[in-house]
Amino acid sequence: NFYEMKESVPNPYQGTTLDRSILLDPPAPQLVAPKAEFSKLENGMKVASIDKQGLTARIGLYVQAGSRYESSANFGVSHMVSLMSFHSTAHLSNLRSVKTLEQLGAHDRTSCKAGREEISYQVEVQREYLPLVVPIMVGNVLFPRLLPWEVKSAQGEVKVARDALAGNPDDMINELLHKAAYCNNTLGLSTMASERSMPYFAPDTIRSFLLDHFAPERMVLVGVNVAHSELSKWAMRSFADYNAIPMKKREATKALYTGGDLRLEGSSPYCHLALGFESVPFGQQELAPVALLQTILGGGNAVQTGIGAGVTSRLSTQVVKQSPYVESCSAFNTSYTDSGLFGVYGVSQPEKAGDMAKAIGKTLGSLTSVSKDELSKAKAMLKGKMYRQADNDVELMQDMGQQLLLTGKYGSPADFAKIIDGVSESDVTAAAKKILSSKLSLAAYGDTHAVPHYAAMEAAVKA
Repeated sequence: NFYEMKESVPNPYQGTTLDRSILLDPPAPQLVAPKAEFSKLENGMKVASIDKQGLTARIGLYVQAGSRYESSANFGVSHMVSLMSFHSTAHLSNLRSVKTLEQLGAHDRTSCKAGREEISYQVEVQREYLPLVVPIMVGNVLFPRLLPWEVKSAQGEVKVARDALAGNPDDMINELLHKAAYCNNTLGLSTMASERSMPYFAPDTIRSFLLDHFAPERMVLVGVNVAHSELSKWAMRSFADYNAIPMKKREATKALYTGGDLRLEGSSPYCHLALGFESVPFGQQELAPVALLQTILGGGNAVQTGIGAGVTSRLSTQVVKQSPYVESCSAFNTSYTDSGLFGVYGVSQPEKAGDMAKAIGKTLGSLTSVSKDELSKAKAMLKGKMYRQADNDVELMQDMGQQLLLTGKYGSPADFAKIIDGVSESDVTAAAKKILSSKLSLAAYGDTHAVPHYAAMEAAVKA
């Protein structure tokens, strides 16, 4: 009754300031150690997750369909697929997709990138929005509408991407090195469409590529800071809204490493030089010794900063510190399903490119001799680097997706650390001899007038 008098009750929140919780019985925090979880849906799609109790979820959908699966009839189609990502689908228009992602705060954290062996869709969003984001990602993969006017508007982005590649020497060197190492086959095919691709940049070309390669059996869905049960549930519900693409058999063309020399004059005022050799494929036992070789070589630049900068590594002491004209120099190792690239990438003043090239060749040739102390230090550095990368959600998601896509299984940093501890000096030197026995691949970009002849670089490595 409105007119009935009631006894006053003391205000339990009296005197409470805004920096203090008003919960009378605050719940105790539930501390759960992060654990990687895996499952396989009925349609063959693999799902992996690790919940670190973070507020921001990162979701990645990886499809085993990159530029190595293209043919002369559709060169650049994987890049076309990435350009048409998050456009109109069977359930959402392009505008509706954009507006939905904007409302979720993910419009500038949504991306699709085409690589040589995979196409990855990635979204970063608050973890409570997982049920909204997964259907959008699956819809883009399974049923993009590929409207003619949207495809035509995306054609202009090809030139923008090519110009961005020419203005990024690091990416250009990577492109040139792959073309030299795998001449006109599989991993040597460009991940970008070209002007020559424009005539068949059409909906039918893109849809045919999707029907040939985008089966659920070739997909991996990875989530960081998400509950595995929720990720699996919404992935399966999303597939229920579409007809899954049936699995088609495709020819497994093995990557043929050829080696070679490729140079391109560019706008960069420096000389960018990369020397590479054939390395081991992903998932092989020899990957640990090769990773240790990369750590022993290390790298450095004119300004050494950060943990693990490699100030005592071979490249830092034998190349960077020996010349004030060397801007940076570092070792790299990239592994694929059936091959890999190991080598060194350096940047120097143009007139001193020859001296840097010879110093890099001499350092590479010395890898056949590794001391016990140097190996033990490299093991500690490599394990520390792996554990630091596991704290980075983006790198953790990328690592899980790549491992599951290429090998069908996942090895944690702790598992790989045990393998590293078991590597001996003979294993490392044997891996070095095997790598250096392959043919040299050389790529140069920028001002390349002082880069030595290919035969001279071969002799410098074997000297």
